[in-house]
Amino acid sequence: MNNYKKLYTVSGMTCDGCVQTIGNKLNLEPEISEVNIDLNSSEMSITADKEFSINELNKIIKNVGDYKINEYKNKNIFVKILSLFNTYKPILVSLSIVIILSLITTNNDNFSITNFCRYFMGYFFIIFSFLKLLNVKQFAISFSNYDPISNKFFTYGLIYPFLELTLGVLFLSNFLMLYINFITIFIFVPQTLGIMNKLSKNEILECACVGSTFNVPISKLTITENLLMIFMAIIMILYSI
Repeated sequence: MNNYKKLYTVSGMTCDGCVQTIGNKLNLEPEISEVNIDLNSSEMSITADKEFSINELNKIIKNVGDYKINEYKNKNIFVKILSLFNTYKPILVSLSIVIILSLITTNNDNFSITNFCRYFMGYFFIIFSFLKLLNVKQFAISFSNYDPISNKFFTYGLIYPFLELTLGVLFLSNFLMLYINFITIFIFVPQTLGIMNKLSKNEILECACVGSTFNVPISKLTITENLLMIFMAIIMILYSI
């Protein structure tokens, strides 16, 4: 038998469940041997014993949800950047606000690396805790999918947004700095390792960092965000010793 491998794009997907639903339905077809779907790029590859038309594929999935399979079109670099921005917009916008507030506050204070790190971490915790506090229970459910501590002790996920809020207030108040920097490292290291583990298995999960209001998948951006906080906490500890 001949193997045909072709790329497509899929519209209408919002979560890992959508990916699994479409993949499971297509895999039921005896002529299809492999289906790979990337939620981030909305791209899908199909390996089959025959070449399916777009109409045939859409007929197969028409009863599983409001999805549509389209012809794959090579994206230029600008379109790819725009697509990535749209996917991670909640995180990028939140981080931009954190950076702007940190620069303004540090400029009005004694400008230094440690002051910038302190304000950045303070605003980071407060803004991202607000997004989590909008729906604490749903956040805890998403968080437990990749954070090893929350996975074993679900209550930790429920108190985590309040812990972030408290840390944010303490950083901005310049209070108990040595202790809260160690706590920052303690809470970010396990979840970062958990995210790395999930990404190494090509699992697509919702990033809980922006709460349940936005649907953002975990990615290397999430790891970068966490590593930045760990790095800043280490700088603060070294300067305080």
